[in-house]
Amino acid sequence: MSKINQLSSKIYNRIAAGEVVERPFSVVKELVENSIDAGADNIVIEIQNGGISSIKITDNGSGIEKSELKKALLPHATSKISTIKDLDNITSLGFRGEALASIASVSKINIASKPKDQEVGAQISAEGGEMQEVTDCAATDGTIITVNNLFFNTPVREKFLKSERSEESEISSTVAKFILGNPNISFKYVADNKVIYQSFGDGFESAMACIYGADVINECFNIDTEKNGIKIRGYIGKHHFTKGNRTYQTTFINGRYIINQTVSAAIANAYSSYLMKRQYPFYVLSLELPSEIVDVNVHPNKLDVRFANNQIIYSSIYSVVSKVLDGTSEAINIVAKSQNIPNETVNNYTTPKEPVAKKETQKEEYESQKWNQFVFCDVGKKAEKDYTTIEKQIETKKQDGVDIFAENKAFLEKLAKEKEDKIKQEQTTITIEKELKVIGQALNTFLILEDGQDLYFIDQHAAHEKLLFDKINKAYSDGDMIKQPLLIPFVLNVNNEEYQFILSKINVIYDMGIEISEFGRNAFKISTVPAFLSDINLQKFFNDILNDLDVLKSLTLNDVLFEKLAQKACKSAIKAGDKLSQIEIDTLLNELKNNLGLKCPHGRPVAIKITRTEIDKWFKRIV
Repeated sequence: MSKINQLSSKIYNRIAAGEVVERPFSVVKELVENSIDAGADNIVIEIQNGGISSIKITDNGSGIEKSELKKALLPHATSKISTIKDLDNITSLGFRGEALASIASVSKINIASKPKDQEVGAQISAEGGEMQEVTDCAATDGTIITVNNLFFNTPVREKFLKSERSEESEISSTVAKFILGNPNISFKYVADNKVIYQSFGDGFESAMACIYGADVINECFNIDTEKNGIKIRGYIGKHHFTKGNRTYQTTFINGRYIINQTVSAAIANAYSSYLMKRQYPFYVLSLELPSEIVDVNVHPNKLDVRFANNQIIYSSIYSVVSKVLDGTSEAINIVAKSQNIPNETVNNYTTPKEPVAKKETQKEEYESQKWNQFVFCDVGKKAEKDYTTIEKQIETKKQDGVDIFAENKAFLEKLAKEKEDKIKQEQTTITIEKELKVIGQALNTFLILEDGQDLYFIDQHAAHEKLLFDKINKAYSDGDMIKQPLLIPFVLNVNNEEYQFILSKINVIYDMGIEISEFGRNAFKISTVPAFLSDINLQKFFNDILNDLDVLKSLTLNDVLFEKLAQKACKSAIKAGDKLSQIEIDTLLNELKNNLGLKCPHGRPVAIKITRTEIDKWFKRIV
């Protein structure tokens, strides 16, 4: 029987680091949260090589007493809670006391700090968790923490780090959230000696301009109101200002960045009648509510919270956003007055595309079908119950000796075969045994042919579309695709998450015939496209690609190309309603080569066959 060992601090700090210090951005997040909790209103973040080589955080906060420096690096040491009752009323961003000890265990760290009432500063260093002695040093008021050689003593973790540019992108995204969530704090973010972000702590509008640019502000409604004791302020996109994915949606609860289903559902439902399919609203919202009705200690990385009453949160946010979008008389009291958004009143709201009565009916139907049960239940408990059920099912199968992975693989193979069989069934074959005679064109849309016994109706658009699609697709597959240099290169501006995604797929995009390269930070330059894409809207093309980053993690060449090839073929093909000459009819039929069992790229049949027997039945010639 093995003995039970009590782990040393060196070991359990290393284990804790695996949860707290996931990647360099985690270090930045923890340290900046400490600076904010220390009351700093000026914070500088400096990184080198994506934060792998160096991370330096400088703040003008309250500082750490010399006598407390060693204690700061101990596990579960924090100044933010002292009794169990404090857990019921957490107002700080950090509180678990794991961050500094965890970071110190997997890096070389130095902390220099000076409280305002201390004459000189003091510093302490640690390497792999081994602390040095505290010494005096010259320092200004506040704290400077430098973290070097992250994961130098944990090669397994270091091996799983992404590229330096990818890690930097994650840190940039994290800093952007800090700037938006703390508009009254001045931030300066420097990567490899280049200033990426600089905010001045002079308000929400300035923070928005820093991250998204001043033009975005004019595309948004500035909200500043209170509902049911909840302060709601920030920016929501106007009706026409939408994005192709959810990475432009940001929510803060009491200054903490969170991803919460209750909040996102309320906003999505408020926008539902105004958005086209696969379009998502833009918003940056900050909610302030009493700390006793929100639990921030439910997520390992504190990325989600739990509310005492989901219904109140949902209805408050939904009501406010809906009133602004609908342009009701109450909206004028919700939208803040801004110097940069002159004359912002309900009179210049975008007119709803549909009558309000119809819109309200759609909202009611949508809510009753999808969200009614969601609002009136505890989301956390429901998710926990579902997860527990799945866990029990898996555990039972393990106990019965079932190979879960083999079972999953077999299920996926079965789905693939069913899909393949379905495609084969849909590709019906129309056998042509006799010479076809052209009767003519009907309704300027259908070609009618006969073989002396049966009739054939050919959809001229579907037939031509299929022929063009096959030609373009073959040219691409054979490497004969013509490339078209752009007279003026197209610059694609993206956010950090989108930048990282495109960077990971840049070879796939290049193989599509699109010459794309990095163009500064968070931008790409497109200089050449396939000839068949030369007349398309490149912004819309990339919006389609970036539509849902979670789904597109497995992006393949055919996934993107198929739709674009189909669109090109559809646009270039003969249209329904085009009157064809005899020569055009003959040319189209010759290219079809009597292959009437085809389907267009959208799945519609090219032709249908009506037998003589069917026609006789219509006229009761036979029973």
